[in-house]
Amino acid sequence: MIETYLLYIYILIFAGFFAYIAQYDKNAMPRMLGRILCFMFLFVPAALRYGIGTDYKHYVRIYENNFPDDMQKLEPGFVFIGRVCHFIGLSPEMFIAVIAGITIALICFYIPRNHIFTVVVFYILSFIYLNSYNLSRQCLATSLLLCGFSLFYNNQKIKAFLLFVFAILIHYSSVVALPIVAISFVKMNSFLRFGLIVLVFIIGINEKFMLMLIDVAALINPRNARLTLLLTKTEINVGITNIIMALPSALILLNSKKILRQNNGTLIVNANAFFLILLTMSYLMAILSRFITVLFFIPLFSIQILYNANRRYAQLCHLFLIGCFIMLFLRYIEHHSVTKSQSFGIGFGISPYISIFNK
Repeated sequence: MIETYLLYIYILIFAGFFAYIAQYDKNAMPRMLGRILCFMFLFVPAALRYGIGTDYKHYVRIYENNFPDDMQKLEPGFVFIGRVCHFIGLSPEMFIAVIAGITIALICFYIPRNHIFTVVVFYILSFIYLNSYNLSRQCLATSLLLCGFSLFYNNQKIKAFLLFVFAILIHYSSVVALPIVAISFVKMNSFLRFGLIVLVFIIGINEKFMLMLIDVAALINPRNARLTLLLTKTEINVGITNIIMALPSALILLNSKKILRQNNGTLIVNANAFFLILLTMSYLMAILSRFITVLFFIPLFSIQILYNANRRYAQLCHLFLIGCFIMLFLRYIEHHSVTKSQSFGIGFGISPYISIFNK
C-alpha cells in the first residue's frame, strides 16, 4: 500500500505543477506543454492500471464478447466506443485505457485556462485518490458534464447541450444534471433557497416517491428495476470522504453574497446547493449515491469561482484536502495492520494500485 500512496503523491505533485504552468504561465507554448505533461502524468497510471473497481472484470467480459445485448444492455455511446476499439483489435486492457484517456483528455485540454489548476488538483485529491483510479463510463460522463457546464457558464449553451447529450449517451444517470442546471438559473433569495432545500429533502426521503422514480427509470432501461434493492435507509455517515466532497459546495454557499455578484453567480450558487442536497440525501438513501459521482462536475468547476471570491477560504480548502489525503492513508494503515484484510479499502474508496504488469 505504501507504493500506492507514493504513486498518488507523485501524481499530485507533478500533474499539479504542470497544471499550474498551464494556467498561470504568460506564454502560450509553456501553457500547452503544461497541459500535455499534466495529461501524461494522469493518463499513464490510468492506462497501466489493472483490475481496480467493481466493474473492471465485468467490462472485460462484455468487451471480449463485443457487447452482446443478452449480457447487459449498456448505454449506446459507451457501446459505440467499445465496438470501435473491438473492431480495430484492441485488447480489453487497451479499451479501458481508451476510456480513461478520453476522460482525462477532456479535463486537461477542454477546461478553460483559468480553471485547469484547481480542477486538476481537486480531481486528483478526490476522484483519483478516493476512487483508486476507477475511471469507468460514469467518470467519462462526469468529464463531459464538466466541460458542458463550463460552456454553459460562459454562455455557450448550444455546445453545452451537445456535451450534456453525449454524457447521457455514455451513462444514463447524467440526465439528472439537466434539470439541476436549468433550475439553477432561477434567481432566488437565501430564504427561498433554504426552503427549496428542505422541500426537496422531505420529498427525497419519501420511499413511495423514490419507488415511482425507479419505475420511470425502469421504463427507460429495464435493468434499472434492480435499483429497488438499493432503496434502503442507511446510517448517517459523515466521514472524511463525504466532507471532502461537500466542502467546496459548502464554502460556495457561505460566500454566496460575493459569488452572486460575479458573472452567472446564480448558476454557481444554486447548482452547489442542489449538489449538497443530493449528497446529504445519499447518506439516508443509498440509491442516491449513484448520482453523486456524475454530479461531481459542479464542485469541480466551482472551486475556481471560490478562489476568485475569497482566497482565504480557498487556501484553507486545499490545505484541508491535502490533510485528508494524509489522514485517509494513515487510517488505512492503522486498520490494515489489525485486520490484514485484502479487501479493505473499499469502504474508503482506496485500493492498492495494480498494474497490467502484475496481473
